[in-house]
Amino acid sequence: MCLASATLPLAQAAQASDTPLIWTPSQTSDSSYAMRMGSHLPTELEASAGAEISFTGFQSDLAPARTANPVKFWSSVRLPSNRKDGGDAQIEVRLNGLTGRRSVWLSKSLSLDLTPDLAAQIEDLYSLDYDRTASDRRVDARASKTIRVLSKTKGTALFARSTRSTRDQEWQASVGVEQKVMRGVNLSANIDNLAAQRPSGTLRASYAQRW
Repeated sequence: MCLASATLPLAQAAQASDTPLIWTPSQTSDSSYAMRMGSHLPTELEASAGAEISFTGFQSDLAPARTANPVKFWSSVRLPSNRKDGGDAQIEVRLNGLTGRRSVWLSKSLSLDLTPDLAAQIEDLYSLDYDRTASDRRVDARASKTIRVLSKTKGTALFARSTRSTRDQEWQASVGVEQKVMRGVNLSANIDNLAAQRPSGTLRASYAQRW
């Protein structure tokens, strides 16, 4: 009886997840791509783990470039929250399979309904990176805040983001737009380093599928 009672929450959690597998390809740069694979774990908390494989695409008249970080392992846990205002928090741990570099991420988000169609999201992201391959085995910290306004019916979102790390001398600002094309398919375009003399632009596409 004790054994059955102890395993019941795990069984309920496993049945509650209709899509246990994670398969998320994404474009990380003009010629680089990543594939995140994993599975939701049968626990009471919303936990998942897996690996992310990075690779480069082929370009005309150029030899395929070697990916600096081909394999990363990750695990994620969504923290329980009793807040009724749409607040959410999540912790993610990443490990570079080639260099052994480790990082811990803490993300917090808050959603607010502005109108029946418009919503606002505020996201805070904090991370610590430990690089044992560096000569001084340094630890870098990074923080960012994103404010996003999105249309629920059209799937379009406008966002502004500020980022600061221990390697930056000042805050970095960026703006962009995101568009949900269809289920699991998203496009985004953003302009980074607005204070620089030559800001850089990025266009990305992502696709996520669970089954």
